[in-house]
Amino acid sequence: MQPHQLEYFLAVAETGSFTRGAERVGVVQSAVSAAIAQLERQLRTPLLERAYHRVTLTAAGEALLPHARNVLADIEAGRDAVASARGEVSGTVLLGTLAFTGPWDVADLLRDFQGRYPLVAVHLRQTIAGSATSLAEVRSGALDLALVSTQAESLPGLRLDEIHREPMVFACAREHPLARRSAVSILDLVDLPFIDYPTGWGNRTVVDLAFAAAGAARAIRTEVTDFRLARALVGRDLGVTIVPVSAVDESIAHIPLREPLEWSVKLARPAGRRPSQATARLADAILDPYSALRPTSRGLE
Repeated sequence: MQPHQLEYFLAVAETGSFTRGAERVGVVQSAVSAAIAQLERQLRTPLLERAYHRVTLTAAGEALLPHARNVLADIEAGRDAVASARGEVSGTVLLGTLAFTGPWDVADLLRDFQGRYPLVAVHLRQTIAGSATSLAEVRSGALDLALVSTQAESLPGLRLDEIHREPMVFACAREHPLARRSAVSILDLVDLPFIDYPTGWGNRTVVDLAFAAAGAARAIRTEVTDFRLARALVGRDLGVTIVPVSAVDESIAHIPLREPLEWSVKLARPAGRRPSQATARLADAILDPYSALRPTSRGLE
């Protein structure tokens, strides 16, 4: 077995796709397919079930998966040891991020980090599927770190460190009947059409729980994955929403909620798995309150 065969196998197994697996490792799909086919011939058994829409693991593939992770982790640890002996930090870090990070400027973070550690390659992956997916990928090893939105203080297999918290507000068109209120309650919003975000998004979970606690239901007219599109729809009075305060601008009205709701961003790391030097340094940079936090001009009013 060659390390690149295991790397390609792991990429396809964790993404469920030869195309996405090839994108992750940065080679053409044909190279990934050929390497895995060769690995299957060497092991004399199929490792993957190739369906039309998704690739899944066979029993043999499931058996190989943890060993492939361990071998690649050992290789990375060996590279770390050699780099450390030379006084260097090098390697690759897979970082997941939210589609919206509030006042955090991820581009600034990566620019500053790259300047300090030029031999580290950070592969950034923005999720549109929500924090639930990112948390699962950190737990499985598909991501080394992830910026997530979750109300949980702890989760099995994960370490969570809060890096930001802000209030959520009700947002509506400026001509909406509630736009002049000084505050609104969840029960005031029951009959309104909502612009909301997919299940699995942290802010969606906060709002779902708030309505459930109030014993109320709401009508979700539209689901989006882009706060700019949400603002445009709300601004044209096509629905209302509840969002972090840093997600609103002057184009829409935003009103405090009587039930205090908060949105938080946390750094998710695997528990019980030793990080590479590169991963540890990036985690330190993210947790440093002065390294990347850039409050917007609106702040957290």
